[in-house]
Amino acid sequence: MASKKLEAFREWFTSSRKLWTAVGLFVIAIVVPLVFPGTNVTWIVGPASFFLAGWLIPDTKRGR
Repeated sequence: MASKKLEAFREWFTSSRKLWTAVGLFVIAIVVPLVFPGTNVTWIVGPASFFLAGWLIPDTKRGR
């Protein structure tokens, strides 16, 4: 059951969605400290970098 859900999520989470997720997380990491100066959101840079790196990896399932 869980493997079907994971495969469905992998098909839905395309490379363009990875890019927009990374951009959104980077925007959050920049805007939140500007609006709330005492807030520390440096932990969100890691997942954003992970999604950005995942966007850069070519899709091997697509035909040439």
